[in-house]
Amino acid sequence: MFMRKLQVDNEKYVVYSPDTLKYITDNMYPILDERIEFYKSLFDVKSFRKIQINYFDNVEEFREYIYSLRGERTSLPQYAVGTFDNGMINAYVKTAIVGTPAYEKILYLASHELFHIMYQELIWEKENKKRIVWFDEGMAQLFSGEYHKLLKDNNFDNWLDNLITKTEVIPDLNKLSHGTSFVNSKYNGYALSLLAVKYLFDTLEFSEFKRLMHDTIAIEAYGKNILTDAINFYKNEKKENKLR
Repeated sequence: MFMRKLQVDNEKYVVYSPDTLKYITDNMYPILDERIEFYKSLFDVKSFRKIQINYFDNVEEFREYIYSLRGERTSLPQYAVGTFDNGMINAYVKTAIVGTPAYEKILYLASHELFHIMYQELIWEKENKKRIVWFDEGMAQLFSGEYHKLLKDNNFDNWLDNLITKTEVIPDLNKLSHGTSFVNSKYNGYALSLLAVKYLFDTLEFSEFKRLMHDTIAIEAYGKNILTDAINFYKNEKKENKLR
């Protein structure tokens, strides 16, 4: 039913994807290899299990595949293009022009989903702790590298200004779950989660951040006011940079 072709099979991952997506998959392997090494340092592990990656060039085929894994047909949000069902990386990959921001983001899709998988298996399932969606999504966006250009220097200042303008309501991050409470006309939970985690990563020592990943009580304590704190922090940082 699901037509997939084996593209790569090594000790780290196996990739099934149509040849139509080779212009993306052929360029994602160096990124994925580098991110795997960073994730091992982040999670303090020497190795991780082999990952299966399933890419689709047809959104309906992608959705059908996910529902075949889940055994139901209601849980996948309309905006979803990637999941980590059954410990695999599953994604619908849209056509993108090489060199565009859309293409760049797709290159990091596998490393985004891999973060979710490793955080699930190495921390919140292993330690019997709940998943805090904003923290998990913020880390996956930041650590995958998908926004590495956007979050630098003037690009970040412009991105933050635009985010503040478009955010009509600052939500309690701890109350966000996937669906309309995560992305709607009043705010974008993905962008706000990215800002929150970037702020934590910029202001905490690396060792302290790694400890925080295990501490759901501390994460939720941050979640209550972190957006206001982050916005004020970066606004002040911008002012100080102008005075130098």
